[in-house]
Amino acid sequence: MARIKKPIDYINELCRSGDSNKRLLGRSLQSSYERWTQTLAFSDFYDFMNLIRDRKAEIGSAQFFGKFRAYAFEEYIFRLLQKDLPIREPMKVSWGEKCMVWSGSGGSYAMEFDISIGKHKNNLIEPVIAIEVKVELDSARLKTALGSFAILKSLKPEVKGILVYMIKELNENFLKLAENWIDATFQISPENNQTESLLRFIRAEGTLNFNPKPSI
Repeated sequence: MARIKKPIDYINELCRSGDSNKRLLGRSLQSSYERWTQTLAFSDFYDFMNLIRDRKAEIGSAQFFGKFRAYAFEEYIFRLLQKDLPIREPMKVSWGEKCMVWSGSGGSYAMEFDISIGKHKNNLIEPVIAIEVKVELDSARLKTALGSFAILKSLKPEVKGILVYMIKELNENFLKLAENWIDATFQISPENNQTESLLRFIRAEGTLNFNPKPSI
């Protein structure tokens, strides 16, 4: 199942609030959201994220704020891959869906990754690429991602695991060590925008075929 709650749902909640300040904030966020989803320019998306950050107190609880930002970054990466990687069916880019990692006579096990690329089969994804997306990458979040990738790679070693993050909040050496268990890591931030490197890495995956991009 894809993400049940998406950034637009958080925006709509603010627009329906009984608090006039929250409604005004909701309309500002809606305008910014519409802009970046149309342009997919990182500068527009970053303005949206900064608006969320700067109005944190008005947005509400820490959980609401945290999930809002996390799902927004996931959606940005998802939309970016959909636009710039015209993958031929039956492969597709999926957001927040469960991936089949093991199936046998004793049962099966599926795991959710933030974004995946693969075939749909029985309401699950048979992944070729699994991507974890983090706004702030700290030690705890990296350990969680490593655990997911370790399980995936132990059962499906051919699947590529990618970590995408915006803000690095951990020891550089820990991240370097983690790269022994992750196929690739990419930072997407104003200071270090590795979007093109991410796209090149995925395009190089031999099991994917791409449609020609439409001429502008």
